Amino acid sequence: MHFSIPKAVALLGIGRGNLRLIATDDNLRMRTDVLRHAIAEDRQAGRVPIAIVATVGTVVSGAIDPILEIAAIARAEDLWLHADGAYGALAALAVPERFDGLALADSVSLDAHKWLYQTVDCSCLLYRDPEAARAAFSHSADYVRALSEDPTEAFLFFEESIELTRRFRALKLWMSLQYHGRRAYRQAIERDLRHAQLLADAIDAHPELELIAPVALSAVCFRHRSKDNEAILRRLIARDRVYLSNAMVDGQFALRACFVNHRTTEEDVVAIIGEVMAAADEINQ
Repeated sequence: MHFSIPKAVALLGIGRGNLRLIATDDNLRMRTDVLRHAIAEDRQAGRVPIAIVATVGTVVSGAIDPILEIAAIARAEDLWLHADGAYGALAALAVPERFDGLALADSVSLDAHKWLYQTVDCSCLLYRDPEAARAAFSHSADYVRALSEDPTEAFLFFEESIELTRRFRALKLWMSLQYHGRRAYRQAIERDLRHAQLLADAIDAHPELELIAPVALSAVCFRHRSKDNEAILRRLIARDRVYLSNAMVDGQFALRACFVNHRTTEEDVVAIIGEVMAAADEINQ
């Protein structure tokens, strides 16, 4: 789960203590049996479930929750279904078969500064029914009008967002899509996915390295089998040729490569293994 979810719960005033965390399976996907049990347990305790947040491309590993099954549960329980697709959802342009059921979500978040290659911070929230967003903000408009002695002079200009003043970020995205077209983005995402699989294959073939999470999209989590991976990462960054991030997977510190750059080449991918092993050798010197 991304930290934006507990932040949203806090902003709503619900309290983070009322956020339910659902266990995942061996592929780091939400377990629907646990979800069903949690909903039933909450209702029995007198709590009121309001929404399910599924993830389609987790930040750590790129895992995609079983959105079709989760959507069925949401419909049966009359719950809002939000799909956190900030990182992964745009890969549906290239591999739609991995996102079966995404269209059933009531809302989907997207970060264009990730897989549409835009500058930070370009994001959007899509609604299956836009009227839901308008209804949520209509109370604000009524409140402002009530404050005015003359309601005809009270004006409230807003889009469906909690932000106020902000840059016209959508213009750059619109121009990029118009200039390059959907095909170019699909092909770039396909290359990123291939690069992740290329790295995963190289890790599998190396006796001193191991994958520690399935490669669902373009994030690759791996580790050195016998050396201090935190030290390896520090040395790797100091070498200044390859940049990796880190993640925790089942309590293990992982080196994490995530391919979301249309300029990455196969040569760049191949260089990762050599740099990681060179960094591993240097920490003993």
